[in-house]
Amino acid sequence: MDTLLGTIGYLSAAAGFLFVFLLLLTTKAKSLPKRLLQITCLLGTVWATTSYLQVHYQLSILPVLFTESLLSLGWCLLVTSSLSDTHHFTRIFAEKTPTFLCLAILMVALTEAVRFIWPVLEQRNFLFLHLCQSIIGLWFVELRYRRTVREEHWAIKPLCLGLGMFFAYHFALYADAFLTNVLTPGFWLSRGWITLIALPLILLTARRAEHWQSRVYVSRDIIYHSSLLLVAAGYLLVMSLAGFYIKSMGETWGDTVQILFFALSGLVLASLFLSETFRKNIMVFITKHFFANKYEYREEWMQFATALENTEGTQYDTALQAMLHPFGCDRGVLATLQGPRLKIRACQSIDCQHPDISLLLSTVALPAIEHQWILDIEQARQGKEPAPFPVDASALAGVSELAYLIPLTSSSGTRGVCLLSKPTSTEKVNWEDRDLMNAISRQLSVYLNVFETNQKLAESQQFDTFNRMSAFLVHDLKNVLAQLQLLTKNAARHKHNPDFIDDAFDTVDSAANRLTKVLSQLNNKRVETQSVETQSVAIIDVDELIRQVCDHRSVKAPAPLFIECATAPYQLTADRERFSNILSHLVQNAQEATDESGYVHLSTAHCGNFYQITITDNGVGMNRDFIENRLFKPFDTTKGNAGMGIGAYDAKNLIEQLGGYIDVASEPDKGTTISIHLPFNTSSNSASNRETCQ
Repeated sequence: MDTLLGTIGYLSAAAGFLFVFLLLLTTKAKSLPKRLLQITCLLGTVWATTSYLQVHYQLSILPVLFTESLLSLGWCLLVTSSLSDTHHFTRIFAEKTPTFLCLAILMVALTEAVRFIWPVLEQRNFLFLHLCQSIIGLWFVELRYRRTVREEHWAIKPLCLGLGMFFAYHFALYADAFLTNVLTPGFWLSRGWITLIALPLILLTARRAEHWQSRVYVSRDIIYHSSLLLVAAGYLLVMSLAGFYIKSMGETWGDTVQILFFALSGLVLASLFLSETFRKNIMVFITKHFFANKYEYREEWMQFATALENTEGTQYDTALQAMLHPFGCDRGVLATLQGPRLKIRACQSIDCQHPDISLLLSTVALPAIEHQWILDIEQARQGKEPAPFPVDASALAGVSELAYLIPLTSSSGTRGVCLLSKPTSTEKVNWEDRDLMNAISRQLSVYLNVFETNQKLAESQQFDTFNRMSAFLVHDLKNVLAQLQLLTKNAARHKHNPDFIDDAFDTVDSAANRLTKVLSQLNNKRVETQSVETQSVAIIDVDELIRQVCDHRSVKAPAPLFIECATAPYQLTADRERFSNILSHLVQNAQEATDESGYVHLSTAHCGNFYQITITDNGVGMNRDFIENRLFKPFDTTKGNAGMGIGAYDAKNLIEQLGGYIDVASEPDKGTTISIHLPFNTSSNSASNRETCQ
């Protein structure tokens, strides 16, 4: 049995050497290491074949020792040539020590050749010489690894492991033989298998080392199917051993249990290999660990960093471009989560009002963000997407312009989605493309979070400036109050004194001027810095409050009209004074933007899960740029010194603190519609009163 295994091992090693030799012939580039590897493979084929003949026909070991010396010389020359980039054979002997050791191995081979025709030395001497050859081989391996820079260890490590195993095994073989003067059969017969194991490692270095110029290509499919066969073979071997154990332990029932065991084992094996998930996982594992990366990640990172430095457009435009570029996508959309909904921030080569965008944002965007899942829209449309959340394939049937939905998520970043058209940089998006998408999306989430945080910081700094200004105004008011208090105190004694009367008028006139200046600066505006939790809250009947605001603002034309009321009342828990102020401010803005002959209408309705307050006018209107960039920006006003630009900002902040949002629809010279959406409070607003907003 041992002899049979030994001969099979030697034949397998010979076939392996020959296969590597033929594989190297398919590469067109030429280099000295490649030529030496080809020669060594031929020597290995001869050595393994000679070993097979010696074992099978019980011949002399001298031919085996001779071919083994030539093989060891080939390995040493290969290692020596890989230490330099020279293409000339003679230049690899520039160093004295490697040259001397290679000549020593050559002398051993020549001595063994002479031994064929003239009996020089004894067998024990040749065993010692081969022991020395093994030590020399290990020295060459150690020299190669030690002289390799750390960055190239990954390329040369397989060669060092393969040759190190080969020479270490032969060191143990010949050390034992030299001490006992007998070659142990088990050691001798296993050499073919040891060599066969070392060959793939050496071939891996031939593929990785660039200066060898022997980039052998082995397709993923070959590795994949070979791996499946090895897994199946290993599984069947283990099952066979288990079946043999069952049969040997059983008595009359042993055969029956063994047959049942094999049947179940075959069923498990077939189930695994028919599993698409299992096969995909194997393929991804092989691609990750045995093949070069699809992307050069250092270059991708540098290009990504350069893209983020782009100053054209907004930061949202920059982020979208950074996502589109690596995959060659023509169209894309970026939307971020704002309160309970996604808001479109940037679009590239596609209309922001495109129906595909609204469909994806309303159906699959939020689940994709929650599960951090990159959605292949084409696969989802065909019902083949293994998403961790339900996807309605029929709802996505009309999507044609966009191909991928990528969530923007990180532990402390902005949350949102990127919608991309079909990538042109690759024919098929695989796990590596998804990994790159995921890495970029996380970086963009942090990038946008930093941008939005800086915006909030700038707003906070503006409020700090406003607070400092208020301190001076309060100081002026205190001075005015002190003057008036002093005037009142002295009035009882000097009210009949003409000079006092003149001074009193001057003081009142001065106070009036200073108060006018203060009031012109404040313009009846105040900054609310309290959160909802710290304000004095109360239950508000919103419809009644709207009527009061309309009555209060009726002193100015056009008078606001409350034209339509929701079918059921809505009660809001909030600061009544602040909520009344923001409604009054929005109505005042509508009045100031509308001619006296125009109109300002207010209405309420139940809209899905929100209560909607609509303020509509037919005034001068606003363009989209103004709405996006200026309307809700603090301290930005179109009223000159008459306004401070914090009313709309304060309204937006309060509504968002209450869990709602504000929508603005406007066109220049046609008017404006502001829609305030407030979430239902289930404790005070019954779900049965909700209706669909038309």
